Amino acid sequence: MYRQPTPGGVGYGLFYTPAFKTAWGRGTSFSCDYVCPSPPGGNVNTWLYLTATNRAGLGVEALVAYNGQGTPQFMVFDWARTDHWQTNIPFTSLGNYLTTTSAHGYPYPTLPVWNSTWMIGQDQYRNQALLYNHVRGGWDLVYQYDYSATDAQQKSGWIGSWSPIVETFQSVYVNTNPMGALTTQLISADNNGLWGNWALLAAPDSYVRTDNVGFHLVFLDPNYAFIVTS
Repeated sequence: MYRQPTPGGVGYGLFYTPAFKTAWGRGTSFSCDYVCPSPPGGNVNTWLYLTATNRAGLGVEALVAYNGQGTPQFMVFDWARTDHWQTNIPFTSLGNYLTTTSAHGYPYPTLPVWNSTWMIGQDQYRNQALLYNHVRGGWDLVYQYDYSATDAQQKSGWIGSWSPIVETFQSVYVNTNPMGALTTQLISADNNGLWGNWALLAAPDSYVRTDNVGFHLVFLDPNYAFIVTS
């Protein structure tokens, strides 16, 4: 359906430790506020994503996609499907969801996202992506998919290892606007299906990766919030 590439490099972002990646039972859920300038600015002339996984190997990414300096889009990439690319909503249609969040004394344009994967039956799972509607004050379901999978499929392999990242497709970036993620938090259901409490992504459960393509930190609150520019 869509022809943009996957996967790419990492301009900057957080990855889960191997132990934390699999530290859930029947469900795992992730949310953050993407700091998503429009346009991205600088020399961005191809795809650039602000994306994250919820730790599930067949989970869903609710992401911001840039293509050069055009209108950004909210998209869904579902690892449980063969036709991975799903929802595609331009920022011009997201007025009820785009907002402003203050961090370190500065206002940033943000899009709050929430993606989840959990067991709904024996070897049956559901992926969901939601956006926070600041007009009505609640989360709106924008994507859902049910499928068959095993616990081993959900907890093995590389997929599901990245928390918020700036995913890159150029060799170098210059003069981009501030971007990143705020209030990164996760919650999980245990082996009985009982959900715990939301908790901010902690430094012991994650690590920073950067592929040195020009991005540098504005700030890092270990490890639940970061802003980068180039």
